[in-house]
Amino acid sequence: MHVLTVLYDPQCGLCRRAHEWLREQPKLIELVFIPCKSEEARRRYPHLDHELTQTDLTLVSDDGAIYFGPKAWLMVLWALSRYRDWAYRLSSPELLPTTKRVVSLVSQNRYQIGRAAGLSR
Repeated sequence: MHVLTVLYDPQCGLCRRAHEWLREQPKLIELVFIPCKSEEARRRYPHLDHELTQTDLTLVSDDGAIYFGPKAWLMVLWALSRYRDWAYRLSSPELLPTTKRVVSLVSQNRYQIGRAAGLSR
């Protein structure tokens, strides 16, 4: 695996800030960012449910594997040189259930979190 394509929601302030932060991080795996539901996303990944990609982070690996929601977030962390150890810790049997709940909670409330943090346009 050499490249992970991140389908992110550009309408979400929190998502835009995460995108900016991720671009700045040292990476072990290249991250390519494409707005979800965009023409480029639809052209590159016609088999995806593009309405669903707007509900949570979606990742596509260069070998065609698709990661959604908490698994996508763990893969993003795994791609970052400073956070790969965290990806392993958060995906451990002891922490994975909590990781899934927290990531799902943040994803479901990302617009409200973005507004509260002053990240909305």
